[in-house]
Amino acid sequence: MKFSCFSLSALAALLCSAQALAICDAEFTAIRDIQGTGDSSPLSGQQLSTQGVVTAVLFQNSPAAGIVLRGADNKFTENNVTENNVTDNRHSSTANSLFIADATAAAIYQTGQLLQIKGTVVEHNNLTSLSQITDIKLCQQGLPVQPATLRMPLPEGQNWEQLEGALLQLEQTLTVNDSYDLARYGEITLAASRLMVPTDIMLPGKAAAGLYQTQQQRHMLVLDDASTIQNPDPITFGKFSLTANQSLRVGDSVSGVTGVLLQDARGYRLVPTVTPQFSQTNPRPGAPEAKPAKALRVASFNVLNYFNGEGQQPVFPTRRGASNATEFERQQAKTISALAALDADVIGLLEVENNGYSPKGALAQLTAALNKVAAKPYRFIITSEQPGNDAIKVALLYRPSTVSVEGKAAMLLDKPFDWGSRPPLAQSFRHLASNELVTVSINHFKSKGSCPKNPSDANADQQDGQACWNQLRTVSAKALSQWLATAPTGVKTDKQLILGDLNAYRQEDPLRALQQQNWQYLSAADGQQYSYVYRGRSGSLDHALASPALAAKLIQLQHWAINADEPAILDYNLEYKSPAQQQQLYAPTPYRSSDHDPVLATFSF
Repeated sequence: MKFSCFSLSALAALLCSAQALAICDAEFTAIRDIQGTGDSSPLSGQQLSTQGVVTAVLFQNSPAAGIVLRGADNKFTENNVTENNVTDNRHSSTANSLFIADATAAAIYQTGQLLQIKGTVVEHNNLTSLSQITDIKLCQQGLPVQPATLRMPLPEGQNWEQLEGALLQLEQTLTVNDSYDLARYGEITLAASRLMVPTDIMLPGKAAAGLYQTQQQRHMLVLDDASTIQNPDPITFGKFSLTANQSLRVGDSVSGVTGVLLQDARGYRLVPTVTPQFSQTNPRPGAPEAKPAKALRVASFNVLNYFNGEGQQPVFPTRRGASNATEFERQQAKTISALAALDADVIGLLEVENNGYSPKGALAQLTAALNKVAAKPYRFIITSEQPGNDAIKVALLYRPSTVSVEGKAAMLLDKPFDWGSRPPLAQSFRHLASNELVTVSINHFKSKGSCPKNPSDANADQQDGQACWNQLRTVSAKALSQWLATAPTGVKTDKQLILGDLNAYRQEDPLRALQQQNWQYLSAADGQQYSYVYRGRSGSLDHALASPALAAKLIQLQHWAINADEPAILDYNLEYKSPAQQQQLYAPTPYRSSDHDPVLATFSF
């Protein structure tokens, strides 16, 4: 069927005329010269003409749409086009692909077409591109477009900037390392394997800080959803859509990853040109096994700012937790489903609202809600003193059917627990099945955020991988050990347990300080020793350490992986969710009831 380019719509006419082959210039500015060897183009702001083969059309039907060109040799003519002439980026320090920020071009041109384009070089959110296009000529079409193959991590001497704009095919199966931006931007972080926080696996220092940078620069890659829509609905990954029962977990696998490497203010990201394949290689764990009948199980759980607003007007929004009554009900349902499944005799809680012990307070309300579903009822420990001045506190629950309270509840309110690190709570219990006395201390040390502004402050980040406030956490650890040595509950026993969120990873100074005081670090037999995921790295901030006499009785230490691996969007919050998503992404189950995984220590006497 023949037709004329005249009397068509403007876009159709442009499409028609664009398919006519033109004689393109033999002289042009090569894409490698536009990209340069630095992070930005040496030709930024200049108007010029370049040539290349279209390797991808991205973000179609979006104002951010454009095409990607792979560069050709500077002295290029239509008669010497070969696959070797249109090169990849693997063996050069300079990128040889360029994003053309032009939605009209994205609607017209196709992969395999050789184009000559005139426009202005710009740096948009750190991405070198050609914009303000004034002329495009189609020089040739039907050219082969093959992605450059790549394996992660990047080899020594190569960086992502050298691959900017390249069409890449990842040869190996990759592992999901982070899903924090999945709901906001449709992005996940991939690596060749699960990446650990350096100071979780090695001593702090230059080597640990260097490994952190190496992970950032060569091991990690963000996979985009090929859309510019924020807060997408539905939230998709591969052929799946995220729901409360269809999760994408850290540790899951992704294969068949092919796409174009772009850069924005948040870093490098791969925009797929084919749909990748996702596999649930890290399925959700079921409930922990029931503890042996005569065993003692102690657990810690960060309840992620469980605030009921008692004592303030209006009650909602709370200071740090639920914004309204509906969110609170959703939060409570998820929290008690997790706590009930622990099957623990003693549970240490973190991030409970510090609003007293009255029946209307957060701790009493949580305990009452838990007892409606728990197989055996719990009580909470009441302290004679206000548990510090922080908005949150630590707390202890216990089962009267399996343990009895001995001595007094003790808190350390003096320095260094008067600010930053929350006052620890200690209570002794008699295990009824064995008549053994065990003192449990629940703890929550100062976080790694809100760093001192003065770099000479001893608590400033020392660039050794431990972040800021390390000195305060270390001093807190030493003070805690010395305090417990005085039998603060009034009960003398050689069986003592420290647990909670120490905001320090396994090899950091606070943990080593406790071990130097003869506290035994309790490790999981299966090697799964992480409780938190942050910026694409896994590690344990939540720990259990026991006196030698108690450590000898350990039969199992477990991190129950219900939270850290799950997308944050599956929590109780309503913000940034459509009415449909508020239902689809929520279930009153333990999964993403918090951002930390609970720790369970089971002992047999």
